[in-house]
Amino acid sequence: MISLLSLPGQTAPRASKRHRLTRMKNHKTSNMKLKKYSLRCLLFLLIAIFISEVLPVPQSVYPECGAEEATAIQQKEGIELAIEILANRKCPCQCGNYLPGSPTLPACFGCSAGMAEISYVLEDLNSGMKIIEIVMSLNSPVIIDIFADYTDVNLSKVWKLAKTVSNELHQRRVVLRPPGLTVVAQRAIIIAEYARLRGNYSIIQEALINHNGPWDWPTLINLVGQYDYIPKQINAYINSINIEQQVAKDRQHAMERRIESFPTITINNIIVPDTDAAIRQAIEKIMLEHSI
Repeated sequence: MISLLSLPGQTAPRASKRHRLTRMKNHKTSNMKLKKYSLRCLLFLLIAIFISEVLPVPQSVYPECGAEEATAIQQKEGIELAIEILANRKCPCQCGNYLPGSPTLPACFGCSAGMAEISYVLEDLNSGMKIIEIVMSLNSPVIIDIFADYTDVNLSKVWKLAKTVSNELHQRRVVLRPPGLTVVAQRAIIIAEYARLRGNYSIIQEALINHNGPWDWPTLINLVGQYDYIPKQINAYINSINIEQQVAKDRQHAMERRIESFPTITINNIIVPDTDAAIRQAIEKIMLEHSI
């Protein structure tokens, strides 16, 4: 936005030193408030965007005069349900903080595990799953993370193995924690985050995991186009997505768990060999400990 004091052909009055310092101080305070506001509203905004994308009401179902109102009511109910489920939940990365964007501080910010938790709840609601089933899944003591970039040639095999074993043991949530080790790998992360905002996170994530390249922008956008409408502003949307904090957090967690190579599976922060027997044994041990 162009200030009226800086339009071409006009000369802005010279501010006094005291005025300039006051203006700088106010600007800094404003930025701090904006950052805090954005952090606290992230969860609500993500939910609102997701609900508006994945819960459209077909025009044929309602009369034209009432279709828009019915859509708004359904979206509002979806938002309220999601907030009710996610309120005051701790981030599954076990940092001890609340989910990213939670109004309850301190909140974990930039963590892909926390963002995935939000996406899974929204997708479960959209699929018609009952709230009690969603909450039971959230309350599972088993936390399965796979540290690897989408571009890792071994990711697909390890991902399928972990998902298969965990599903057999009724553990539905397996979270990918991509460290973004290369510029190419970061492109895939950005595409996944774009899909999250569109409400197609899980579908696009699976497509990226099974994608064997190439990893240039046109190919990745075409990949998204197989599952979703591509808006004309796609480039602007992509350029607006910042993954620095997410990548930094996932790298930090990898270092904390002493991960030295990728892909690596961790269950409750402990490295587990990528074999059926090892994954099964680790999950069953945790479930047994929590059933006693």
